[in-house]
Amino acid sequence: MARVKTAFRSFAIIYSRYEILRPLIPLIILIIASIVIAPRYFLTPTNVKVVLMQSTPLSIIASGEMLVILKGSVDLSAGSVQAAAAMLAAIVTRSTGNVVLAVASAVAIGLLAGAINGLLVTKFKIYSFVATLAGLVIWRAFVIVISQGKLIYGLSQYSLLTNDWGTYIPLGFILALAIIALVYVVLARTTFGRYIYGIGSNEEAVRLAGVRADLVKFLSFTIAGALYGVGGIMLIAMGGLAVDPWSAQGNELNAIASCVIGGIPLSGGVGSPLGPLMGAATLTILNNILVLVGITELALQQTVVGIVLIAAAAPLTRGLRYVK
Repeated sequence: MARVKTAFRSFAIIYSRYEILRPLIPLIILIIASIVIAPRYFLTPTNVKVVLMQSTPLSIIASGEMLVILKGSVDLSAGSVQAAAAMLAAIVTRSTGNVVLAVASAVAIGLLAGAINGLLVTKFKIYSFVATLAGLVIWRAFVIVISQGKLIYGLSQYSLLTNDWGTYIPLGFILALAIIALVYVVLARTTFGRYIYGIGSNEEAVRLAGVRADLVKFLSFTIAGALYGVGGIMLIAMGGLAVDPWSAQGNELNAIASCVIGGIPLSGGVGSPLGPLMGAATLTILNNILVLVGITELALQQTVVGIVLIAAAAPLTRGLRYVK
């Protein structure tokens, strides 16, 4: 019994010391459970490709959301901006046939949305929750207006991102990993990344050190917006080569949930840059296994996801005296 306690204590120390383990261990447990529950279906090449495709758009916007959360803010506009980018790209593609221009348009509108969020927070001193909540509504209205409430389909130009050339790993997922790796380098290896963590931990101390904190906050919102734009492109490719006015609805909450499951507390300041990737994978696999076992009712699926989110969030506040 003493050995068991010692082993458990050692595991707890290692688990708390390395941030990457917080999302990694639950993900591994979920994968093992999925293999046990549905061994004939979960590991089939087709299902693996489906999981990778479904997690790609979410993992990208979750990485953008992470840039905002790490500094102690929140962005509720991620899903609507992603939809706006996807719809604008779809319209440009159908109108001109120029995919490069469409991709540039998607990233540009993401940058614009992120810059507006950053200005509202830094210059107009509006709480990020309020500013981005307004963005959620406004950008969704933008999608409805420019689409005239219609589905745009037949966007076969984006099928390249779903190609796997026999590996069952779609090109879009590989590109997403490259983008997330770049975000990791920025956060873990650059001064800008340290400033983001510092603002989330103690913004006043960062300001007293002479750092232009408002500029860092503005840039984090803007870069996050660009990632939402890229996520919009991936949404077209992985979502059946079509976009409707309500595409990505709820993805702002899924992005936040991916960050929390990925071990990033909403208070900011700590967390592995790879957390959102694993959080998005966890959410995707969880929904996938529920479908495989026959649980297709949306209400029941959302209930299970909510329970998992609570379970993931609880360790993040352990040791805190007060939680707001």
